Amino acid sequence: MTVPHTVSRPFTVLVVDDQPIIVEGVRRLLSVLPDARLESCMKASEALARAKSLRPAVILQDIHMPDGDGLELVERYRWEKDLAETSVVVLSAEENASTKADAFARGADDYLVKLPPPQEFVARVQHHADAARAQRERNETFRALERAERDLARRNALLDEANAKLARDNRELVVDADTQRERLDRIARLSAELARVQDLDILLGRILREAVSLAECRAGAVLLADRDEQGADILRVAEVVGANARGRAHAPAIPLDPGTVAGEAAISGDTMRLGAEACALAGKSAPPIGIEAVLGDRAASALVVPIVRGRDRALGCLILVDGRSGEAVGSVGFDDSDERLVAHFASLAAVAIERAQLVRSMILRMIAMAELRDPTETAGHVGRVADLSIMLYDHWLAARGQGEDASSTRARDALRIGALLHDVGKVGISDAILKKPGKLDDAEFTEMKRHTQIGADLFAGLRTDFDESAAEVALCHHEKWNGSGYPRGLAGEAIPLFARIVAVADVFDALSSKRAYKDAWPREKISSLFRDESGKHFDPEIAALLVAHQAEAEAIRARRPE
Repeated sequence: MTVPHTVSRPFTVLVVDDQPIIVEGVRRLLSVLPDARLESCMKASEALARAKSLRPAVILQDIHMPDGDGLELVERYRWEKDLAETSVVVLSAEENASTKADAFARGADDYLVKLPPPQEFVARVQHHADAARAQRERNETFRALERAERDLARRNALLDEANAKLARDNRELVVDADTQRERLDRIARLSAELARVQDLDILLGRILREAVSLAECRAGAVLLADRDEQGADILRVAEVVGANARGRAHAPAIPLDPGTVAGEAAISGDTMRLGAEACALAGKSAPPIGIEAVLGDRAASALVVPIVRGRDRALGCLILVDGRSGEAVGSVGFDDSDERLVAHFASLAAVAIERAQLVRSMILRMIAMAELRDPTETAGHVGRVADLSIMLYDHWLAARGQGEDASSTRARDALRIGALLHDVGKVGISDAILKKPGKLDDAEFTEMKRHTQIGADLFAGLRTDFDESAAEVALCHHEKWNGSGYPRGLAGEAIPLFARIVAVADVFDALSSKRAYKDAWPREKISSLFRDESGKHFDPEIAALLVAHQAEAEAIRARRPE
């Protein structure tokens, strides 16, 4: 006899019965499950300690034992925190209805009259083992979220302290011109704005664009410390902005060592200012700056400022190139005021980046949990959906003549995080459905649709800025413009805007991706589908934006492979 099960993971079954023949019978029956490890205990007095030590997925408990009451043991199992995720199944010769009722009242998950037919017995044990594993995974997810929330609260307190210090520093700065006063005003507004930004990419882009603007330079980049696949310390280009600058996909990783100006600044914690002569030698007789691959043009001047956290460990560095200071007297480059300005930005960024990295880590853990359940829900897929959603939202804003401000930054932040977590509710759907190779039947599809509500419920009790957006996107990204979607059958603009955007981004990425069961669709077929489904499945305006900017969407996908 073979019994299919969804995931190959070892699990333990503890049989508590004083009859060796029953234990042996169970052993023979479960021999068809290669993942099942059988343990036995023939004394009631030892059963509780044995169960706490093993933490089995399933306990098969006899009622009548020479040295104790099996039903009392069932109740005691349920008192133990270590056994909260264990399925307890009574295995007894009694068929009395009142005995069964008593067993369930004391916390039993099932009642089997020993021994039932082999196929039924094995199927039930497998079912209870899967249920115990799923409960353990859910509990671990929520515990991880609780820990992350506590850590996030602590980081926010540190950010408040840092902002207070920055406010004191601002008051102590000597400003002798209107330009300097404007810079400080903009930094103060940016500090308050960044305190509410949760997503790392949105945060870095906002910091860098403001730094390039205030320093009046051509381009800039943020490099963050990381490790490569071999565990070596490196700097990665996390964000690039400015004239002629190329996307970060063109930037190779930089070793975190003195072989580049960026590496030297990150290691030493010292600011590096390069004039025209030093830039001319960079990469020739002197170390390169480190971001030549994304500059577009050779730098004529550069300012490299380390981003350092409180424990003096480098988070990375902020690099600006081709400053305009000193043009009035015929020179081009960065001066002391620029250096103070960018150092101020770097200190402002340090705590905010660390907090955003914590949020990103929490989100990636949630995505990794979903990926364990659904192999199609990869970090690459959700990252591309998030990038595509931001692109569509930016074009939606541009169509209304709206540029970037504090409000749109917060909206982009909330949208990106909601897009990253749009399918996280799949952690609550059984493996049998998520990993079924063929088409789902009606009952299975009905169960699958529950992932939208499960995802929304994950954010119901939390208290961060992105909760509302994440809940809306998780709940409504399968709604359709004509009202034929689920779970609520919303139509038109009754569907939240972010959910309408994520729906288009999600389908575009899915159609553009090769899977085990399909090839990637050609671009003409994809654009045809969005035209055909405009006003049916998709918001007509968002679908039209996708088709109009399909080449940009394809370039975004190429930057983030599986």
